[in-house]
Amino acid sequence: MKKIFFVFAILLSGFSFSQEVRWGAIANVHSSSIEGIHDFSRGRIAPSVGLFMEVPLETFQRSIYAPLRYYIYPVVEFSMEGEKTILEQGRQYYRNDFVAFALYGKFHLYRGYFENFYFMIGPRAAYAVSVNFKGPNIEYESGPLGDDVTNKWSFAASAAVGYVVSDNLEVYIRFDQGLSEVYPNYNLMRTWNRLLGVGFSYSFN
Repeated sequence: MKKIFFVFAILLSGFSFSQEVRWGAIANVHSSSIEGIHDFSRGRIAPSVGLFMEVPLETFQRSIYAPLRYYIYPVVEFSMEGEKTILEQGRQYYRNDFVAFALYGKFHLYRGYFENFYFMIGPRAAYAVSVNFKGPNIEYESGPLGDDVTNKWSFAASAAVGYVVSDNLEVYIRFDQGLSEVYPNYNLMRTWNRLLGVGFSYSFN
């Protein structure tokens, strides 16, 4: 995963000389969960922090002929995810922390009352750098759901709606829907990661 940060740093250094390309920090607080597996589960409230780069695909000059501004918006982040389960035997905590890379298409609106709004959509790939389970160990029909049977890679579709507060500050609401199984040996239901969060991004240039 260090290679992801290294490649992203190279991209930042290469593009930062352009006045049109922006880069900065991004962070959110989210509720994450694992779909279809744990009874009486609750989302894990935790943060994500990372870096973003905003590369324009057309000029910043506004035009009556172009209702949108288009950008490529890569993000690399550290994200704390998982969930907790409330059982008679006690609480179980599934804490899975990821290094993730998302590649968004970003679309800015700028007509009338919607000029400060934007939306983003794109794929997200994440690798679990930490998989931690705490609580009473219970045998499920498919076997124990311990660290050794948790899929390290996670793939998802991610979307966000945001608002431009100032030239440097933006706020957003984001939803990620997993597309890959968290527990590949569990066949009763699909076990996908889900995430709903609110956050902000701050541009350094």
